[in-house]
Amino acid sequence: RVSIQTALNTISTNVLNNESSSTTPFTQNGIEVYYTKNAFPTGNMTLLGVNYYDQYPARSPAQPVQIQNQTTLGGAPVTITSNGWSSVRSIKTYPTGSYVKNIENDSWTSSFIWYDTLGRVIGTYGKNPLGGFTKTESILDFSGKALETYTYHSRNTSSAEVTVKDRYVYSPQHYLSKHYQQINANPEELLSEYTYNDLGQITNKRVGSSLQSIDYTYNIRGWLTGINPNDLSGVNNKLFAYKLKYNTVEGAENPNNSYTNLKVKPRYNGGIAEVDWKTAYGANEPLRRYGYVYDGANRLRAGFFQIATNPYSKEYSEVMDYDLNGNINTLNRTGASVSGTAEVMDDLTYTYNGNRLSYIKESGRGNALSGYPLGAGQGQTIGYDGNGNMISHLDKGVTKIAYNYLDLASSFTLTDASKNSSYIYMADGSKVQTSNNGKITDYLDGFQYESTTGTLTTKILANEEGYFDFINNRYVYQYVDHLGNIRLSYTKNPNGGTTILEENNYYPLGLKHSGYNTGDTTNNKFKYLYNGKELQSSGNLDYGWRQYMPDLGRWFGMDALSESYHMASPYAYVMNNPVSFFDPNGMLSQSFMDELGASVSGTTWTNNNNGTFTNNWGDTMTGGGIGVNFNSSKGHYWGRSVSLSNDGGGGEAVINIPAVNITGSLAIDFGLQMRNHINDYMSGWNAQSDLAWKKWSCPQCFDGPVNYIGSAGDPAGVFDIGGQVISTWKPENRYLAMGAGILAAVALRKPGLATKEATGTYYSVAFEMKLAEGSYPGVYRGGHFREANKALEAMMKTDAKFAASIDELGIVIPKSPTGSILGKSPKNWVWHHHVDDGIMQLVPKPQHTVGSSFWKTMHPGNKGGFSIWGK
Repeated sequence: RVSIQTALNTISTNVLNNESSSTTPFTQNGIEVYYTKNAFPTGNMTLLGVNYYDQYPARSPAQPVQIQNQTTLGGAPVTITSNGWSSVRSIKTYPTGSYVKNIENDSWTSSFIWYDTLGRVIGTYGKNPLGGFTKTESILDFSGKALETYTYHSRNTSSAEVTVKDRYVYSPQHYLSKHYQQINANPEELLSEYTYNDLGQITNKRVGSSLQSIDYTYNIRGWLTGINPNDLSGVNNKLFAYKLKYNTVEGAENPNNSYTNLKVKPRYNGGIAEVDWKTAYGANEPLRRYGYVYDGANRLRAGFFQIATNPYSKEYSEVMDYDLNGNINTLNRTGASVSGTAEVMDDLTYTYNGNRLSYIKESGRGNALSGYPLGAGQGQTIGYDGNGNMISHLDKGVTKIAYNYLDLASSFTLTDASKNSSYIYMADGSKVQTSNNGKITDYLDGFQYESTTGTLTTKILANEEGYFDFINNRYVYQYVDHLGNIRLSYTKNPNGGTTILEENNYYPLGLKHSGYNTGDTTNNKFKYLYNGKELQSSGNLDYGWRQYMPDLGRWFGMDALSESYHMASPYAYVMNNPVSFFDPNGMLSQSFMDELGASVSGTTWTNNNNGTFTNNWGDTMTGGGIGVNFNSSKGHYWGRSVSLSNDGGGGEAVINIPAVNITGSLAIDFGLQMRNHINDYMSGWNAQSDLAWKKWSCPQCFDGPVNYIGSAGDPAGVFDIGGQVISTWKPENRYLAMGAGILAAVALRKPGLATKEATGTYYSVAFEMKLAEGSYPGVYRGGHFREANKALEAMMKTDAKFAASIDELGIVIPKSPTGSILGKSPKNWVWHHHVDDGIMQLVPKPQHTVGSSFWKTMHPGNKGGFSIWGK
């Protein structure tokens, strides 16, 4: 490190360390690179990624003249005339192509982007490491939403091409109303159809051409209270019913008399007290329930399973306590009843060296049915490397775990060599292949393939309601709960009815129940389970940046953002509250989001950009890393998944998103991830595939499955984004992310504000000022705008950081040719008259749209400040 820094400091040629494109390539790590190779370093390096801008490089695929009858934009400037106005346009400054190398070998993935004459992405073309390709073509409407998207894909050079057509229908409010999909020559399938209430919350979703009609209910705070909750008494035609209870308890207060001090009580802090569910898996399925107990730090102490016919059976329960660092100290887990008594699967005691787990001790009171694989006594010592990654776990037969430079596990070596596994990642962290005992799984642009000794056994493609199974030529749909856990998978049978393929129920810490509901053997052994994460051959769940051990309730590696989480162990899962929180990518829980959402009416939080947020009442809270990870390539924060289909490409480079209807506090998660995504990858860009397809290939970048909140729900959904549509984030307006409301406002540096109004709805404010008393009433709007613009300019002159933030948002104070400040709003922004006397707020123009919930929030009773105090 020191020698490299010294070399940079003393560089004598190309002192600015610039790089420029070249028509003559150099060859590095197996590819031709069309740059000069003048920037440091010029030798002794491994090339991991190459990004091209302004022009399409040599050896890129031929640029189509048109895509779906839409003319494409090229590198040569052309004059475009529209509505009598002419402008000269080209792809100058736009990302055009990208190559990303695999870490473990010299195979590359390439991606190229095609734009229309408005600079919107309408097509992509990419080649995968196996030699196959993925091409997308999109038809956009006037506002940039995708009406149709065509995807053409081949696994490798010898595979047959797959064609996927996605068609979208929108409501007059621009909410996504229907999503159709057609695979090859199959009939078109209506994947989902949505019904919304006046707040933009999904109240009903019809799935699979009405194969299931799913109802969603919310309380007055907007929190999800049920999925088909009225069907708990009898599921009838509904395959799954689910009910969340916060401040009520209907089950036993003390279901396990072995723990008389642990009682299930109503929660008045937004925590979940009980969860009920019922399925149609078998005849006369009983109602099942979990009752939860918490300690004073809101950590889960117990999850007591109850069944309607015997609430005191003590089955499928977990009880734990913690050390002073927040690590689990003891864990007692029970399984199914044996001879009328719940079997104790695990009675574990954890021993630590700091926060690192040294070894496990099993008291031996029970039989290790399917929990931690230790029959009795003290387990063997667990090994770690200098970065805090687990490198051996002999209790599980793991003798060595190797990692790549991203601290992603690249191989597991076991005493039983037939269980060895290896991973291949792209340099951006995307997983592209796993190998285990002759079985190879490829993750290619959302298509997942599994083959054994060369024979293809699994081929699936994700969608927002489940996936398409190519082997069995059928759609598989899924019910998921409020944590994104996949609970029920089903398909259409030959009679037009439903066949349940698999039911999954989970312990609070994520281990799957066993002993009942084995599932359909034709289900291709779909392995996405708890939190929608893929179960690995090691028994861990892959979250992207780390793997989670559900049998122990902790990570096997440190949180890369642990410096912002001093209140919790870097190995602890979601701050030890897995009932309310989930970790989207192995780095952050959404606890900060829920804290923000619990703010009282009138609270404004300002991002201090140092890991903390301060509100107008003087309170400060930790952002859980949010404030410090915007520009980190590992700083993605992705909440529960949304229905996303890229309207033409880009993936990590350009995000053109058709209608994304998001409500609930997790909407913030979506927005933060998207904005981080834009900021990160417009500077260090890697063009990838459709956002909806990243579920399996790069879960740390884009989590899945891709579902609207109606499928996943949100126990702390106090954020009502009012069905705001996010669409067409193009390179030239990428910093107008505030159009998504609080989604971007929270992510902003100062002066980004997130203001919660009495309605519970948020909108974004870039700057706020108060007019002079003589400026109202009786002064025309333009006068107010001019005074507000002058105040904004004055603030920018006195605060450089503030000015930089305003510039970053693309806010330009309107001026005349002579430099005089004009009395109008900046482009793409609106000076809003707040209802409080004299208050002017600069808000994103997309929010200040008549009829939107943002408009209603800004104009209670359909009146704005100008009507109230300005005239």
